[in-house]
Amino acid sequence: MIEYIVKFFTQGAIDQIVARVLTVIFATLVYFTVFYYCKKRKLMPFAYILTLFLVAVFGLSFLPTDNISFYVWFVLFMSLIASLLFFAHDLRHDVFHFSWKKHFRGALENVSVEDLNHSVSEIIKACQKLSKSDTGALIILCDDVNEQIVESGVKLEADISSSLLETIFFHKTPLHDGAVIISANKVVAAGCYLPLSQENNLPREFGTRHRAAIGVSAKYPDITVIVVSEETGIISAVKDGKIKRYLGADQLKRIIDSAMRLTDEGEELSIWGIVEDEEI
Repeated sequence: MIEYIVKFFTQGAIDQIVARVLTVIFATLVYFTVFYYCKKRKLMPFAYILTLFLVAVFGLSFLPTDNISFYVWFVLFMSLIASLLFFAHDLRHDVFHFSWKKHFRGALENVSVEDLNHSVSEIIKACQKLSKSDTGALIILCDDVNEQIVESGVKLEADISSSLLETIFFHKTPLHDGAVIISANKVVAAGCYLPLSQENNLPREFGTRHRAAIGVSAKYPDITVIVVSEETGIISAVKDGKIKRYLGADQLKRIIDSAMRLTDEGEELSIWGIVEDEEI
């Protein structure tokens, strides 16, 4: 086997050797990209099949056939395209997440952990009071959201407090029907209008708030949306089109801590990951 590998990288013309090296590098990138997302989505059998496939391609590339390199490259290229299409949703999420980290790391560095913890406590307190009074609420926890959404409401730039959130969502106030946008430890805007989900398989009890939460979270995968049902008082959280319902204080705190970047990415993955029980 070792002799075969040595010959693979040394035997033949220089252009053939370079082509083989590039083939191995390309195949390795394809494999580890797919392997990462297979592991993330618990599709490891697919990764094992791909391993056997790439080993076979590796062997074919050493055959002394004039056109074999073209076919090998074509197969590898098609494998990459198929993998990108299959994991397009995950790639979109990760690219969005990377963009957030690069652009918004500085903003959170200016907010102390104590201030963020206080904000989390105030949001939880408000959600519990709103739930008990069957008052509907829609809260977006984000680091960035389309400026048009912010401008559709009223800009506040106010400190987060339970009393402020309760007042905003009180049914006789002019802002109660829209969404509140929270970034870091500030209420950025209130009364904002969101794109509604067009999914046809949503539960019948989901009203406008739930559809708006699912719609905006699918469009902006890195935000977290908290929904309090006006009809039932049930507290739900939505992220990347996935929903968790019937949240108590401890579960809600865990989700908001993650949204506020008070925990690491591993915690976020353990909360959401592949949500099997409540996934839409």
